[in-house]
Amino acid sequence: MKNTILSIIILFSAALHAQSTLTLAQAKEITLANNYGIQIAKNNVAVAENLTDKSVNGYLPTVSANAGLNGNLGGSNQKFSNGMEATTSNAFTWGGNASVGANYMLFDKRRDLTLEQLKESLSLSNLQLKQTIEQNLLQVYNGYFQVAQLAENIDVLAEAIQISKERLRRAQYQLDLGQGTGLNVLNAKVDIQRDSVNLLNAKMNLENAKRNLNVAMGRTSATDFLVEKDAAFAKKMNLKSLLAQAKAYNLSLQVNRQNLAVNEKNLQIIEAEKRPTVSAGASYAFNYTDNPDGAFFDTNRSQGLGANVGVNWTIFDGSRKIRKQNAALNLTNQKLQIDQLQQQLERDITNAWANYQNALFVLQVEESAVATNRENFTRTEEQVKIGRLTSIEFRQAQLNLLNAQTSLNNAKFDAKLREIQLMQLVGRLIE
Repeated sequence: MKNTILSIIILFSAALHAQSTLTLAQAKEITLANNYGIQIAKNNVAVAENLTDKSVNGYLPTVSANAGLNGNLGGSNQKFSNGMEATTSNAFTWGGNASVGANYMLFDKRRDLTLEQLKESLSLSNLQLKQTIEQNLLQVYNGYFQVAQLAENIDVLAEAIQISKERLRRAQYQLDLGQGTGLNVLNAKVDIQRDSVNLLNAKMNLENAKRNLNVAMGRTSATDFLVEKDAAFAKKMNLKSLLAQAKAYNLSLQVNRQNLAVNEKNLQIIEAEKRPTVSAGASYAFNYTDNPDGAFFDTNRSQGLGANVGVNWTIFDGSRKIRKQNAALNLTNQKLQIDQLQQQLERDITNAWANYQNALFVLQVEESAVATNRENFTRTEEQVKIGRLTSIEFRQAQLNLLNAQTSLNNAKFDAKLREIQLMQLVGRLIE
């Protein structure tokens, strides 16, 4: 039996060590490579880039070719002024034609502005890609530190179980020597059972969090891993600097500004409708007809080159004035939305900064609380060993230390998540 248990422990230990440690930087790389939302956004950028090619915007000539054959079975009667007459019946006439033509728009201001608008749309797609990356990285970072938090809490619970097992061993030893009571043994067993259930639930939550993180990164949910439990905090940050950075780097602001640039082109395109367009074309055509005997002409053939230049000018369009007014009003609304977003962003960053500073203060308090409770637990343990305190008082000191350690872990990762939220508002999360 002992050998079996030992084998299980060895196998579990080997499996634990076989797990690879996933760093935050690696989680970011995996997300950028595998996340489905990011891949879709990249494809949207590729589509927008294709649309800026001159070949799809009328900057190249169009060339077309046509050919055909025709036949006719019938008769005809022709009378001439000199009294002559030509008559055919049940005669077959056939012919063919072929042509090649090319057309090219020499000048169209709307075409130029439309291409410029498409290039602005490409810049917008790139910003939207960054926004998608930011949103997915925010989810991954939150998931990563949730896994780290749960892993640390498991370590605390595992330590609590070891303490409870030692307490049970000591209570059983005292009972065997006739110095203790069976109640102390029963209390120790109950506490171990409670701690074991808490550990089991914590492990289940950890496995769920790992699966969620794997899916967020875009990889198989069953992939097992360890995480780094340290949480380093950014230094030398101040609110004034963060607010200034947000005006330049916040992605929501950048997307709205780029949307404004795209829609400003609409107004210019409407204005460009007042200008004429100039086009040119060239063609080569061949026609052939073979008439039956008795017809006025036996065969008819023609071929030649043709060319043209055309100007199109819409002198008056009654809808243009209204469309221009609406485009101008839409631009005004977008500018107002940007101003509103800047105001809201300043508020959100100020609130996030205050929450972050409060979280850092709570973290310091919890660190001090752990040190105090650990010292209290150590002294209580010493007093229990010499019989001056009861096992119930020992358990309370143990619970106080357990709660303090858990609160410290929660405070540490809460502060880190608030820092991440602050970086996302400022627009520096991707960096």
